[in-house]
Amino acid sequence: MEKLKQSLFNIIFYIVIVALIIGLVLLVIFAVMKINVYADETRSSAPLCVVIDAGHGGEDGGARSADGIAEKGINLAISQTLRDYFELSGIKVLMTRDDDTPMGDQSLSTFKERNRDDFRERLALFNREDVDCAISIHQNKFTEPQYSGAQVFYSPNNEKSAVLAEYIRKSVTGLLQPDNERQNKTSDGNIYLLDNCSNPCVLVECGFLSNPEETAKLADEEYQKQIAFAIYTAVVEYLAKE
Repeated sequence: MEKLKQSLFNIIFYIVIVALIIGLVLLVIFAVMKINVYADETRSSAPLCVVIDAGHGGEDGGARSADGIAEKGINLAISQTLRDYFELSGIKVLMTRDDDTPMGDQSLSTFKERNRDDFRERLALFNREDVDCAISIHQNKFTEPQYSGAQVFYSPNNEKSAVLAEYIRKSVTGLLQPDNERQNKTSDGNIYLLDNCSNPCVLVECGFLSNPEETAKLADEEYQKQIAFAIYTAVVEYLAKE
């Protein structure tokens, strides 16, 4: 009897999961159709355009996990997958980097100068007139290993940034992290790109490299695709409605 109950539970569980996936796919298709109509009616000469910023890069590895996994590689992998999703939808993508090379002038004499120039170049891309929104991909780290979960930071300079952040928060928690109760936060003056960007822009901390379990997920290619897909569906819905 117990085996029968368990079997019935498993069947119902998979039916619910399949239904949710089908519903999500239909939502994405509908949103993309709305985007295409919007583009045709109001911006026939220019497609929708999204900037994807893979945080850090080159000599700037970003945060590191206890076992030495560098943030920059995870950021790039998620960003490249996110780019592919957008391009399949007909959305133009501008990448701040598509490999391990920063945007800044690497001939400058000090790391501080090279890093400052890199940020200036990224910001110039964020602020282009043809950009509809910008997403910066990062990973978090803390002194305590128990903390986990994605969190979205947004620019205080454009009211649509908070709207975009909320779409992403709901998508990530709804699809991947149902127990994540972290709230979106506006930049407090310490996030250069958000503080100086005029277009709608957000920074997504996808998880904590200080948490061993979450680090294992973030380093996994399939989970990276899932994070990218959650962000993608959120941005598509935002672009369709804004």
